[in-house]
Amino acid sequence: MSRKPASIFAMMVAAALLAALPAQGGSVGRHRLPNGVTVLTMPGEWNRIVAISVMVDAGSKHDPPKLPGLANLTNLMLLQGTTTRAAPELAELTDSAGLHMGVETSRDYATVYVTAIDSEFDLALEVIADVLQRPAFDRSRLLEAQRIAQENIEKRLEDPFSAPLTRVAELIYDDHPYAHDPGGTVKGIERITAAHLVKFHTGRYVGGSTVISIVGNFPEKLALRRLAELLSDYPDRQATPVDFPPVSTEEAEIARVFKDVDESYIVMGFVAPAAGDPDFTAFEVLDALIGLGSGSRLVAALGENGAGLSDVTGALCHCGQEASMFVLYASTEDADGAIDVIESEIERLSAEPVPDEELRTARNRLVGRHVIFGQTNLVRAARLASYELAGLGFDFADSFLAAVNRVDKDDILRVASEWLRKPATVVVQPGETAPPRGRKRAGI
Repeated sequence: MSRKPASIFAMMVAAALLAALPAQGGSVGRHRLPNGVTVLTMPGEWNRIVAISVMVDAGSKHDPPKLPGLANLTNLMLLQGTTTRAAPELAELTDSAGLHMGVETSRDYATVYVTAIDSEFDLALEVIADVLQRPAFDRSRLLEAQRIAQENIEKRLEDPFSAPLTRVAELIYDDHPYAHDPGGTVKGIERITAAHLVKFHTGRYVGGSTVISIVGNFPEKLALRRLAELLSDYPDRQATPVDFPPVSTEEAEIARVFKDVDESYIVMGFVAPAAGDPDFTAFEVLDALIGLGSGSRLVAALGENGAGLSDVTGALCHCGQEASMFVLYASTEDADGAIDVIESEIERLSAEPVPDEELRTARNRLVGRHVIFGQTNLVRAARLASYELAGLGFDFADSFLAAVNRVDKDDILRVASEWLRKPATVVVQPGETAPPRGRKRAGI
C-alpha cells in the first residue's frame, strides 16, 4: 500500500474527529470565570501529564472575504512573542521547562494548547494566559509567518490528494465560508497586516467565546484560582454573532484536472449532517461501513480482493458546527472504473439493508477507533472544549456512544438515501492537456 496518501489523510481524519469523538476518563467539572470564560476540568492521577486546550470561536469561517487566512495567521502569531516575552525568550522558557505548545485552526475554532509535567503546571497556565491575552504581533515575525503560510498553501495545491479535497470543499459549500481552506490563499495572506491581526484578535478572543479544558494530574481549586488571576485582562464579552448561509448542493458535479501524476486521484464529497444533527450518529456508522478501515466496503470493492482498482481508499468527514462534508477518496489507474464502483456501493447502501454482522462490526470499529484515539490527555481536553463550544455539552461523549449502539439497518438505509446524493467529484488525472469543462452528473 502506498504510504504517502494514507499519512496525509490520517492527519486530516485526526483533525476532523476532534469535533466529533467521545472522551474517556474521570468526572468533568464545568466552571465559569468572572469574565465569562468557561473552564472544564478533568483531574486524574493516571499519569504525570497535564494538558490545557484553549478553544476560541475564531475559526476560518470568520475570515473577512478579502482576507482568507486571517484566522489561521492570527492564531499562528500567538506563539511568536508577547508584549511581555519576546519570541526567543518564550521559546527558551517553554523548552527549558519541557512544555509543548502548539496552535491549530479549523473552520470553526482556533485552538492554543500546552502539555506539561505536573510540576510545571503553574508555569503552563501562566504562559498560555500570556499568549492568549498579550500577543505582540511583531511585524518582522508576521512577514516570516506569511512566507511560511504561503509555502504551505502552495504545497497543498500541488499535492494530488490535498488539492482536490480543497476544490471539493469549494463545490460543496459554495457561498458558505467553509468553502475556503482554513489556511487561506496566497493572495489573502499577502494582504494581511498587523492591524488586521489586532482587530481580529480583539473582536473574537473574548471571554464569552472561549473554553479552556484541563485534563491530567493537577489541583482543580488551584487551577481555577490561578486562571481567574492570570486572565484578569481577558475581555468580558461575547464575540459578535454571525449568521451563515445554509449549505445545500443543488447539482452533482464532476471536475477533472490534468497534472503530471502517475495515477488518478479521486475525491468525491457530499453534504453531511452537522455534529448536532439527529442524523449525525447514524451517519458516523455509515462512514465506518463504507470507508473506515480495512474491513470497509470501499476497500472490499476497490482493493485487490474486489475490482483491484485501488490500493489506497477510504473516507473522512469534516464534521462542522454549521454543516459537514463527507468525502470518499481513492487513487487508481482507472478513474472512471473506480467512480462507477464507488457509485455502485453508494446505491447499494441506499437500497439494500446492511447484514447484521457487518453492521455490528462497523459499530465496533467506530467505537474502538474513537476510544483508542482518545487515550491522551491532550485529545481528551480538545474534545471536551470542542463539545462545549459547539453547544453539544461537554458530556456529549456519553450520549454519542450510547446512540452508536442503537443505530440499526433502517437508520443506515435512511441516512444513505437522504445524504449520499448529488456528489461533487474532483479527479486529478495524468496528462498535460487543458482539462475539459466540468460536466454535470445525475444525482444518486
